[in-house]
Amino acid sequence: MLNISLSLIVIAIIFVAILGLSPSGCHYDRRHFLATASSSGLFIFPDPSLARTPGSKDLSASIEQIQNAVSDLKQLEKDWSMYAIIDAEGRAGSTDGARRILGGIAPQAGSEAIDAAKKTPLYRIDIAFVTVRKAVLEDNNSSGWTTTFDLERYEELADRIIYETQKADGNFYGVLFAAKGTKMINDIFLETKSLVKQGIVDLEEMVLLLKDAGAPGLE
Repeated sequence: MLNISLSLIVIAIIFVAILGLSPSGCHYDRRHFLATASSSGLFIFPDPSLARTPGSKDLSASIEQIQNAVSDLKQLEKDWSMYAIIDAEGRAGSTDGARRILGGIAPQAGSEAIDAAKKTPLYRIDIAFVTVRKAVLEDNNSSGWTTTFDLERYEELADRIIYETQKADGNFYGVLFAAKGTKMINDIFLETKSLVKQGIVDLEEMVLLLKDAGAPGLE
């Protein structure tokens, strides 16, 4: 038993020494701790280049997110009958699937949020829009792609897309509370479909703006 206790003490002292701690007062520098622990293999951090994290501020990842958002909205429109359901009793069916596509249902933090962000381009797409805008405003290269980019039109489209997708998500949520057997349910679904269609048009125009200017990944 004594040998085990001594072994544990020795291990503790070695661990403290590796991390640069003071055995007497256990004072440590947090940055030194993280750097040493990481380099020693004690912590494993995911490579940010392997996955777009929620609210990523990487320009290339943001542009890719915008492109993927077009595909997702097109797929939602194509599979509309799977999401805009009115059951036999005249009630709206579950709209969770559509709301996930629109980014309305997603965890806010942790590995689940990262996974949701990879699968849901419309989740926090507003951050992608801001990232592109910031890149254009802060670019000092007089011959770069940002010099020919129509920022004013881009910002108009960004505002419209955010409205369209958020309103569509809100409709998919609100329709669940509409009285069964009423015309209101069908009217909500019709309005929501028109929002999705316009969102596709606006996103496609945004991608074309980026492509015409020669943005990264779209040259």
